[in-house]
Amino acid sequence: MHKGDGMVTAESIWDKRSETYDKLYWVQNSDFLKQFIDICSLNKSMNALDIGAGTGKVSQAIAPFVNSVIGIDISEKMIEKANVQNQFDNVRYIKMNVESLDFPPEKFDLVTARMVFHHVKNLERGFKECYRVLKKGGRMVVSEGVPPDYKVREQYAKIFEFKEDRHIFYESDLINLMHNAGFEEITLKPFYMYQVSLNNWLKNANLPENICKHILQLHLDADEHFKRIYRMKVTGNDIYIDWKFATVAGIK
Repeated sequence: MHKGDGMVTAESIWDKRSETYDKLYWVQNSDFLKQFIDICSLNKSMNALDIGAGTGKVSQAIAPFVNSVIGIDISEKMIEKANVQNQFDNVRYIKMNVESLDFPPEKFDLVTARMVFHHVKNLERGFKECYRVLKKGGRMVVSEGVPPDYKVREQYAKIFEFKEDRHIFYESDLINLMHNAGFEEITLKPFYMYQVSLNNWLKNANLPENICKHILQLHLDADEHFKRIYRMKVTGNDIYIDWKFATVAGIK
């Protein structure tokens, strides 16, 4: 939860964010989605599980190329929106938490999780649950935002501290989570998203105005290395920076 929320549930936060989730630039970005889908190595025999499906961007993108997709999310509002936007008969959505998957072992050929695990409370349990429900030889693909280098981690963490409770990953953290869950043949691919509007990110996360202003100010007050590596530009009342993501895949 972000500062000022008081005691609110993760579900209520995502119910609220469902209203503007599809307006987020990273959600709309077709190149980011394409890279993620390409790494999934899809085929028509696959039965896929999409973790933290949100409004269904990933599940809808992979549906034409697989046998079936089940998307899960902790937010009923996200699921409702995903169902409204669903265009495929082979996709269905269920309210469920990745830390306790209500599926038998070795049910799926593919598990996807795009921008989800930084919100999962028990990371190790979540990854092991994904491993459990995958068939032998099945693939898991995870994508997360990461700091562009170790020098900005402290400032990166401070910014997110005012937005929400979340895990902050380096690429090595994601690789280790995969490895410790039992995955093999682990691969890593970075993705850079250029000149992302901070106003788009903050306002469509349904944050209070004072929190948005504070996070923008933290960017303005950041050191020169932070501004340089993010290629930060100030235009009017907005700030634009480059974002870095890491997509990690592993085989059971």
